[in-house]
Amino acid sequence: MKKLFKFLFFILVIVILFNVYVEAANKSKYSIDKNLKKQVSDDVENYVTLGEIPENLKVAIVAVEDRRFYYHPGFDPIALVRASMVNLKEGRYKQGGSTITQQLSKNLFLSSKKTMDRKLKELAFAIKLETLYSKEDILEMYLNVIYFGDGAYGVQNASRKFFNKDVSKLSKEESALLAGLPQAPSIYNPNDSIKNAKRRQTEVLKILDNKEKKHKIKGRIMDVIAISQ
Repeated sequence: MKKLFKFLFFILVIVILFNVYVEAANKSKYSIDKNLKKQVSDDVENYVTLGEIPENLKVAIVAVEDRRFYYHPGFDPIALVRASMVNLKEGRYKQGGSTITQQLSKNLFLSSKKTMDRKLKELAFAIKLETLYSKEDILEMYLNVIYFGDGAYGVQNASRKFFNKDVSKLSKEESALLAGLPQAPSIYNPNDSIKNAKRRQTEVLKILDNKEKKHKIKGRIMDVIAISQ
């Protein structure tokens, strides 16, 4: 009983210190504890809900930016290990292994400086975001603040910038092109290099097609199991 009490007390202390650290690190205009999605939607021009965004675009963004998004607690241990190995090999900070939640944390609460201190704060904010908000809320906010290039922040502004239409009207091919931009907006910007943009679009379309095939195969397997029962 004493061991259990000590363990619970230890966890409580960690949680309290963790929250104190997050509060101390927050220098932005947003408050992580007070209906963050409403704060962001009120502040961001042309904010759109997740329901207004095409399924192909949502699937593509998750697939290329953070394929384990729906399974991790805000950070991806596998991506972190991979990034750490690259950084050690390069002898400098080159990769961060950031998840969608971490990228949202950076955009809302932190600077873009590539420092270890910022990465620790980013990690702390990401973990807290995951405890307070659903994956859908996090993805929706992310899609409305992420930079797509050419001065366009958010999917609605990016859709209007590159295709002159609302995001809800995007085709699969257009969604694929848009989803490929956040990784390197200056390289894949179609207004600067249509060749690079098309190459990236093709890569994203292949990812989408593979996911569709896997989904169909899974559906057929479930149908066979249902019939056999």
